[in-house]
Amino acid sequence: MYFDKKPKNLHINCDVGEGVGNEEILMPYISACNIACGGHAGNLETMQEIVVLAKKYQVEIGAHPSYPDRENFGRISMNIASAEFIKTIQNQISNLEEIVALHDAKITHIKPHGALYNDVAKSKEKAQLFLKAILKYKDKYKLYIPYNSVIETEAKKQNFQVVYEAFADRNYNDDLTLVSRKNDRAVLTKIGEIIPHVSRLKNEQKIQTISGKKYNLKSDTFCVHSDTISAIEIIQQLHTHFNVENEVEKPEFPNYKPYGNNGLLLTWENKMSSEVLNSVLEYQEKIKKFNIKVILNIIQSNNSLLIIYDNEKVNLKSLQHLLEWLSLQTSNKLQPRKSICWEIPVCYDEFFGIDLDEIAQKNRLSIEKIIKLHTTPKYQVFSIGFLPGFLYLGGLDKRLHIDRKSTPRLAVKKGAVGIGGIQTGIYPKSSPGGWQILGNSPLNFFDVSNEKPCFAKARDFIKFVPISIEEYHEISTAVSNGNYQLKFTETC
Repeated sequence: MYFDKKPKNLHINCDVGEGVGNEEILMPYISACNIACGGHAGNLETMQEIVVLAKKYQVEIGAHPSYPDRENFGRISMNIASAEFIKTIQNQISNLEEIVALHDAKITHIKPHGALYNDVAKSKEKAQLFLKAILKYKDKYKLYIPYNSVIETEAKKQNFQVVYEAFADRNYNDDLTLVSRKNDRAVLTKIGEIIPHVSRLKNEQKIQTISGKKYNLKSDTFCVHSDTISAIEIIQQLHTHFNVENEVEKPEFPNYKPYGNNGLLLTWENKMSSEVLNSVLEYQEKIKKFNIKVILNIIQSNNSLLIIYDNEKVNLKSLQHLLEWLSLQTSNKLQPRKSICWEIPVCYDEFFGIDLDEIAQKNRLSIEKIIKLHTTPKYQVFSIGFLPGFLYLGGLDKRLHIDRKSTPRLAVKKGAVGIGGIQTGIYPKSSPGGWQILGNSPLNFFDVSNEKPCFAKARDFIKFVPISIEEYHEISTAVSNGNYQLKFTETC
């Protein structure tokens, strides 16, 4: 699934494919990614995964070559023969080009990594060698470089297309180089420091260095390293601060709250209506179509979604931010789902309708009237549970509303059709239960041997059809022999 990505006020780029594994959460918020292509990190598999994500979220793809030094993550300078250096840089970029081509995507830029980035910024010799290595890409890809650096001067001499990059999560020295990572103040991790830091760069084109002095520094794009502590939270907050329009209001629903150690409960208005159900199901469908891998399971009810997530890969706050972002996205690929109206035969004989007398007495209705009222509506399936295949059905006539039994039965027969409060439902197997039982259906409502164990789904409809006890036994035999064909009509 893809969506139309609006231009952003703040162009954020991120170094990815470096083994952190947080790209799936980062991608919706960034404009460009720099993919490790084998030098310091990454391999064909990780490059392919990131390219797929980048295309999905319409993120610009960049090659992120480095010294061939996986042991030190490319963060230590190396002196290697010129021919060997040129070959390793070109091989890294070529590897990414092959994968990008397979996915009908394109590379937009090149950004050197780590020690190589720092070296070409300061050393004329290293800058010229790197530019020689990427000369054949000069007219194809832009080059991410720091402002007022050696490589800027050399690249402009050769008419490279340059993009000035500043670091949102790094402190600078007075000579505009990055503070060494050996210094405790090298990396910015607190959003309270990062927002003013980026705002100054964006609005004033100035950097306040580690000494407190201010210098001119142009920037077209801002980098956050994916391995920076709290990288996800930093990028989400930068996105919220700079790229979310103030007039955009969060919808009233859903509401979010924690649920256990790895659950997030989303709730809508507490009522049983098709409007609320449609909102829940549309949101669930959107989440599923985005195929967010940190989401392990989604459990749906008539007015809620319980999101079970991998809390080792994402925290609750970041997941909620992602889901709130997702709720604001529009897509022309979410088509209205067709629903089925299933005809369910039910026998209301007193042998099965063990609570018909109680319902008649409490609701002041005849048994004939109860059966007529129960078989007239077309009920909507609002959710499936507490047992596998238990259909919670809405649309029950108010005259049939009745409280559950004060003392639940220890065993309710398979196929029992009951009323619980404002809902009616069907027990797919023998189970304890407290619903008022008024009949029984001979069908199987949950069969693990079928590709779809439960034939109905939320948003479908159920129409109860009264049958005699003789018809009940005939249908039961047909079901057991595999000869019964469910009747249904299709509706939108």
